[in-house]
Amino acid sequence: MARGLTEEDLDAQFEQFLKESVSDDSIHLGHDDDQRQAISSGESSQNQNSLRGEENKIRSGRRELAPISAANVTGIGLDTMEEEEEKNRFFAQLEAGASSTVDYSQLNRQWDSSSFTITADLSRAEQTPVNHRATDVVRPLQDSLHPSQDFENRSDVKEPLEEEEKEDLFEVKELRAQLALKEEELQRMRKEAEELTSVRQKNYVLQSKLQSAKNASQKKSWKDEGANPADKIQQAEKDFKEQEMLIKGFQQENEKLYFQLKTLQATSKANEEAMFEANQRLQNQLALTRDQLKKTSWPVGSVLPGTSSGDLLAQIGALQKSEAKLSEDLHRLKQEKLALEVDLQLMKKERDVAKAQIVSTKEDEPNEEVVALRKRLQSFAENQRTWERTADRLKTASTEIDQLKERVKQLEQTLRSKNPKFVPAAIHARVSSAHHQPADSTRKSMSSCVNALLERRVQHLEAELEGQNEEAKQSLCALQQQFHLIKGRLEQQISELEQQLEQKPQEKSGDPRMADCRALEEELNRVKESHQEKEKSLLQEIETLQQQLKTKAQPGPGRHQRQAEAAFGFRIERLNQELAAKTRSIQELNRTVKKLQRERRNMLSVPESRSTETKQQCSCHQTHHSAPAEDHSAEVEAFLPAQSEKTYQPAAFTGSHINEVLQENKDLKQCIELLQLHSEHEKAALKADAVQAKEELVRLEEHFREQLASMKTEHLRELDHMRASHALEHSSSKVTELTNKLSTHQTDMKHLQARLKELQETKEALALSRSREDALQMQVARLLQELKKAKEAEGPGAKLLSNLEKKILQVELRHQLREEELQQFTRGAGQTSADLRTEDKRWKSLVLNKNKELETFRLELDTILDILRHLQRQGMTPTLSNPNGSAS
Repeated sequence: MARGLTEEDLDAQFEQFLKESVSDDSIHLGHDDDQRQAISSGESSQNQNSLRGEENKIRSGRRELAPISAANVTGIGLDTMEEEEEKNRFFAQLEAGASSTVDYSQLNRQWDSSSFTITADLSRAEQTPVNHRATDVVRPLQDSLHPSQDFENRSDVKEPLEEEEKEDLFEVKELRAQLALKEEELQRMRKEAEELTSVRQKNYVLQSKLQSAKNASQKKSWKDEGANPADKIQQAEKDFKEQEMLIKGFQQENEKLYFQLKTLQATSKANEEAMFEANQRLQNQLALTRDQLKKTSWPVGSVLPGTSSGDLLAQIGALQKSEAKLSEDLHRLKQEKLALEVDLQLMKKERDVAKAQIVSTKEDEPNEEVVALRKRLQSFAENQRTWERTADRLKTASTEIDQLKERVKQLEQTLRSKNPKFVPAAIHARVSSAHHQPADSTRKSMSSCVNALLERRVQHLEAELEGQNEEAKQSLCALQQQFHLIKGRLEQQISELEQQLEQKPQEKSGDPRMADCRALEEELNRVKESHQEKEKSLLQEIETLQQQLKTKAQPGPGRHQRQAEAAFGFRIERLNQELAAKTRSIQELNRTVKKLQRERRNMLSVPESRSTETKQQCSCHQTHHSAPAEDHSAEVEAFLPAQSEKTYQPAAFTGSHINEVLQENKDLKQCIELLQLHSEHEKAALKADAVQAKEELVRLEEHFREQLASMKTEHLRELDHMRASHALEHSSSKVTELTNKLSTHQTDMKHLQARLKELQETKEALALSRSREDALQMQVARLLQELKKAKEAEGPGAKLLSNLEKKILQVELRHQLREEELQQFTRGAGQTSADLRTEDKRWKSLVLNKNKELETFRLELDTILDILRHLQRQGMTPTLSNPNGSAS
């Protein structure tokens, strides 16, 4: 290497070294803990078998282990003078020649592998002799400390004891030989560990010397190169920092090695002490076993013959007594078995009778429910018939109204055909009557008929709503009555079962085993009370739900309600669009009025007196129109400046722009007719929705009934199957019969709870349908009110204008037909002469008819203009009304 490593490489190597040193510490600490645990476990096993030993064997064990302990005592402790000198020498060597880049990761891996193998061998060497010794000593002790097992073998007692002594002596010798071998292995391993540490230190020193040699060669190369002194100084500083970092790393590595050496020495000392203590315990144990064998070998033969015969006789007598007792118990149990079989047959008969009763009651219940459901079906069918009748009546009434309207139109047409001046005369008569009467009375007389009709319709709809509410109340009352009937039947069944249970103990009061039955009956009563409490809680919940249904005017939005709301929003948007169209038409009318006023100014000169009167009228109109709604204030303000600046003059009326005015009136009339048609369509749609909702409700009710019937049948089958299986499994005693009854009651209660849930679901569906019907009825009422307001907003002037618009429309239609016929005539000019003659005759007749119609139309227009001039002379101006009733 010509140059040293960079700072980044050195930092990376040092960080890797620190990480590996931390991981090595954790590994060694873990190994130390394992060694301590192994030692503690060996000590605990040896302490359990500890006995006092002989003095001569203790002395011999101490002589054998004395050199080991002396060698270890000299090696323990880090604060001696020799260790300090070695430490100082080692660091001096490092500082003298430390400038090499050592691969710390490789060194740490080598050290970890060697230390791990050493510690593993040490732990195995320490654990194996201890375990062998414990097992070899405990096994003969367990065999020797139980002489009572061979109590009956009277002749062969001494021979096995002597054999056991020989085996113990042989095992002790084997243990001593094994212990000596393990100690030799331990010493050899310690020597190898010390040699390995010395070799590593030498390796570190040699590597540092090599690095110093490399640095010296680099310095020589720098001198030869003759580079700048500043670069040399910087490079020297870098090398100095690198050397400091390396020295720190060496110091940390050395401290870690010293700590490891110390821990190894401590563990070796602890192992030696443990081995010495184990040897002493084994020797003491052998001595004690020998003493016990000597004590127990001789008196066994003298004690056995006297004691065994008496004990055997006593055992024979006890066995005979126990055999007599067992025979008596067997005879008594057979008698009890016969009595229980008789009771079982009686209980089976009672069970069959009870099953027949339960089956009969269960068969009657569905029949009653079917009758009640049929009654409900009849009531629903009657309600449906009444609804269909009311719908038919409404249809007939609507058809009659349409027929009457057509008749009125026909009468008007006949009157017009007979007397073409009928309409202007009627207008003149109304105007004259309005001149003599106040404006309020005229408006009331004109709108009284419409109000009466609308009030009749509203009353009719309210009566229908009340009838539907009464029908809903009746259905709710019927559901409540059905619930109370079911509750009464359940209570009656429970009371009957209780009576049967009370009668049975009275019939069999002489049986001594009735106490258990009574206890079970008490438990059954407690269970019944708990079920009754549950039933009360369920009834309270039902009442609270009913109160919530009553108090809650608008329940949560369902599917139909959301559809109704969406339709209502769409209707509002459509009405807003129509209102915008009306505002546009009003603005166009305002423009036409301004145009007429400009022409009036240009053509005629207005006298001052007439102008003052018109200004006063405009001020009156301003005061009259000062209080409309905020939504249409902009429209009213658009008309007021035009009236104050440009007043209408009756003398300035010309027929040049009457077509534009008539066209605008025609547009307004069409808008009104569209609104009326829209309202009628909405009514029809609402009625169709109501009929559809009723049909859907009937369909849902039928579907729920079918589901309920199928569920009932399935439930009854399951109940019968469960009862049969339960009876077969638990039909052995009175207790099982009572438990069977209790389980049947529980299943009945579950069935009833399921039925209650179904009834609650049907109630919720009814509430949803009612809420939807209420919403539809409210929409119908609101639309009727809007229609009523729209009709009330039309004044007499608007009605006159509507009549005029109708006439103008008829005239324009005739004009269009005439133009179309003329176009057809011009197109068919290439026909034959005969055809042309016939066409000429037909066209001449048409021209004559059209001339007559034009004359009649001119007369009508003259009468209309005369009426308008008469009104203007009297100070009355024709008023146009918007949908909110504000005139302009």
